[in-house]
Amino acid sequence: MSRRLLVRMARGYGWFLGVVLSLARRAGGRWWPAGPASTAGVLAAAHVALVTVWFGPLGVAIAAVAGVAAGVVARLGIRHRPLSDEERRAAERVFGPAEWLDDVILTDLSGLGGRAFTLPAVDGLVFCHLGAMFDAPLGPGPVAYPVPGQLLIHELVHVRQIVGAGSSASFLADALAVQARHELGENVYRLRGPGDAHHEWAEHNLERQATIVDRWYGGQSSPSRRPMDPDSPFAPLIAQVRAPIPARGNGRPDRAGRSLDAPGPGV
Repeated sequence: MSRRLLVRMARGYGWFLGVVLSLARRAGGRWWPAGPASTAGVLAAAHVALVTVWFGPLGVAIAAVAGVAAGVVARLGIRHRPLSDEERRAAERVFGPAEWLDDVILTDLSGLGGRAFTLPAVDGLVFCHLGAMFDAPLGPGPVAYPVPGQLLIHELVHVRQIVGAGSSASFLADALAVQARHELGENVYRLRGPGDAHHEWAEHNLERQATIVDRWYGGQSSPSRRPMDPDSPFAPLIAQVRAPIPARGNGRPDRAGRSLDAPGPGV
């Protein structure tokens, strides 16, 4: 199977996940039970439905049971909470007093190999799945994120990408395509040098955008290694991250009445 086909398949799968989450949000919206259980249940049901849809009503029933079971498991097994005051202050040093930080939920779930990832939820919130970093997001992270809080900042960039994206489907399609390229051997996180600072923000893939911000936060993007160096060549790109997210004409309000349709591996 060709590399291009695999990336396209990953992109299509991302679109599928995003459409499922968007439809569930529109159907249930703010009435979904709080926490990751609702999102886990919806995604489980959708995947089972793909296999059992040929059974008609029985297949729908099987998918519904699978969704409920997944939700129960998630409710019992996944810890979650909003940002603490200290974590919020650290985030605001990078993103400013962004209102979308109200919608961030941290969990102790992790992806393959214990990797953190970020995912939109069915209730308009966004989950940062931090795995082992859940209890101390402001501590030193894995080898690639040695500065305290660096991994959290990386994942919060993904939240901003989600909030600012045209839809959950478009974000997840791009995110899974990027991860597929990474799994196929491309280092999608790598910064080639200060020359990257001269590229437009949109020219960087989702992971490189998050890496630019987390390394600036960690002081790794400047020769002085000073945290959040204002003289860093990446400072103009960071200013774009701090800028308010523009509202779109038909933006849907979130639970606080703000527009979310206006964008946000992890994923």
